[in-house]
Amino acid sequence: VESNVILDAGTVVPAYSKIPGGQRWGGNPAMFVEHLDDAAKDHIRAHAEEVHLSAREHILEFLPVGNTYVHLEDLERRGEVKTSQG
Repeated sequence: VESNVILDAGTVVPAYSKIPGGQRWGGNPAMFVEHLDDAAKDHIRAHAEEVHLSAREHILEFLPVGNTYVHLEDLERRGEVKTSQG
């Protein structure tokens, strides 16, 4: 599956199939539905960025160990706190 592709919900892409960029596919097995216009491609990028930001916000909630060190590193990066090893 190349970049800027939309796969409809429930689409099954057979092994070793190629889905060219800039297209929408759907079905079982996957079949070509339509070529995507520039607005649809921009929406893909915007949605991906939203998902990425949401994941960054929530990843701290799911760390298997305490996450205090992550907050400390963030403060150090911003120059709000100085720490020393020792």
